[in-house]
Amino acid sequence: MYEFADTKHIDRSSTAKRVAEYLRAQIAKGKIEPGVRLNELALAAELGVSRSPIREALALLAGEGLVRVVPYKGTFVTALSKERLQDLLDFRLALEQFAVRRAVERATPKELDHFEALIGAIATRAKRRDLNGAVDADLAAHEYLIELARSAHLAQTYRAMIGELRLYIAQTSRHYERPAELATEHAALLAAMRKRNIDEAMSLIAAHITHGFNRALEETK
Repeated sequence: MYEFADTKHIDRSSTAKRVAEYLRAQIAKGKIEPGVRLNELALAAELGVSRSPIREALALLAGEGLVRVVPYKGTFVTALSKERLQDLLDFRLALEQFAVRRAVERATPKELDHFEALIGAIATRAKRRDLNGAVDADLAAHEYLIELARSAHLAQTYRAMIGELRLYIAQTSRHYERPAELATEHAALLAAMRKRNIDEAMSLIAAHITHGFNRALEETK
């Protein structure tokens, strides 16, 4: 049994957030596979908490797109089909290459320094072999790239996809032979952006986004 503080000792919302963090990590690592039904009673027993924080945690994950609630059937881990995975690749390439082009043209040195700090967070998590943390840090870096484009429409579109993008990143990141490459790929991108080299930056963001894609596609039903 996992040691989660009962609601007698910690407020329910905090417990729900910890449960959500745990489930998010298990999904990212592939230990809870796409399409699996999440049983509230079983999770409550496994984690040593009541059903209320389990229910709240699942609601949080549903809001992120990591799980989906099917009326009268239950809550299931979101499963990405081959077609949807391909769609996400194409969408990410279009959105993030647009963002990178804009960022190369408009980002200030201070903003690029902040991007470097976000890359540092990826490197730290990767060194610890904390895949879920690395996925979180990777996603934060990409969200900042979108922010640098200074496009409200782009940001809105990206936010709507954030749950599935997390699944995409989790599935492709598992295929890095060396987790540190997650950070080094971003560092190369940053170097190109500092040089204001649009073509190189566009090529590097494409290579990063497609890294691990084919192997992820092979293991997707």
